[in-house]
Amino acid sequence: GTRTRGSSRGAGRWAATRPYATIALVAVSCVAWIVFHAQPSIYGHMAIVGPIDGDWWKLFTSEFASLYGPYTFVGILTLAIFGWLLEARHGPAVVLALFFGAGAAGALAADAVYAITLANGLNGAALALLACWAAPDLRDARAGVYYEGDLLGAGAIAALLLAMPFAMGFSEASWLAGVVGAAVGLLVGLGLHRGGGAEE
Repeated sequence: GTRTRGSSRGAGRWAATRPYATIALVAVSCVAWIVFHAQPSIYGHMAIVGPIDGDWWKLFTSEFASLYGPYTFVGILTLAIFGWLLEARHGPAVVLALFFGAGAAGALAADAVYAITLANGLNGAALALLACWAAPDLRDARAGVYYEGDLLGAGAIAALLLAMPFAMGFSEASWLAGVVGAAVGLLVGLGLHRGGGAEE
């Protein structure tokens, strides 16, 4: 029989709608970047710099806290592309839950490992969306099954996001948060694919 993806069955429900969750996340990210440059003091209330110390809301606001232009641009571009693709496949709830869940998990991991935590921006959350979208294609590629996605392009973007914390003169991005975000996205993507996939 031929292999069909359960995710494509549900995609029809969202095919006629705009990716509102992705649009909202991109819009908030762009507005936040402008606001931080106009009022830098706000950055300190949203970013994680040092121990969290009870400021748990920063686990969900730090994803939008970024000052460095190129890093912000790559993160927003990744969010726009793979958020849109993932939302078309699974709907807005998955995009929102994965964005904030993986972003928070990455920040928590960085806070647990480093004495002075510096985990801000879209690194972990964007990589989670990318990895979740790529997970079914990675499984199909490993099984020798035809897949439609551009894994080389996705891999190049992922490598760029993971490398930027090392390439930047000052780093507001945690490579560990990025790795954790990608791992969470991959696990969620494989789980969604396994739960919806079928053999016919």
